[in-house]
Amino acid sequence: MPSTVIVGLGNPVLADDSVGLHVAAELRRRLAGRNGFTTLELYSGGLLLMEAMAGHDRAIVIDAMVGGGPAGAIHRLGPEDLPRTRTTNSTHDSSLPVALELGRAAGLRLPADIRIWAIEAADVETFSQRLTPQVALASRRVVGEVMRELAEPPRTSP
Repeated sequence: MPSTVIVGLGNPVLADDSVGLHVAAELRRRLAGRNGFTTLELYSGGLLLMEAMAGHDRAIVIDAMVGGGPAGAIHRLGPEDLPRTRTTNSTHDSSLPVALELGRAAGLRLPADIRIWAIEAADVETFSQRLTPQVALASRRVVGEVMRELAEPPRTSP
């Protein structure tokens, strides 16, 4: 049976930055009791995110973004759409594309099917556990979209 990992990223106390965590929690609730799904909440990306994907056939990542678009705008991305960054201070700060490259070079079995859902944030600076209204609405839409995707089998090539 194919295995899917769902990873919500964010900071639980910074308003809209927590949207990935909110979506992951709702998906965990909806998928309770179903085999083949693992739902995680992470507070960091890069190598930790890549390690969370290891051993799965498909990965779905949900995160906030500040890209200059309207609050609540939903973006569907792949790893190839993300910037490649590698810091000289620490490999823990590398981007997802670089982390995936390092993982594959190390021989880890990583998913060929990686889907990223990003929601434009309105507020990532206020200490709050609540999403802004636009982002809360978008988070419900993303939950529905991810549930539809989960009904499809994982892709076997990126």
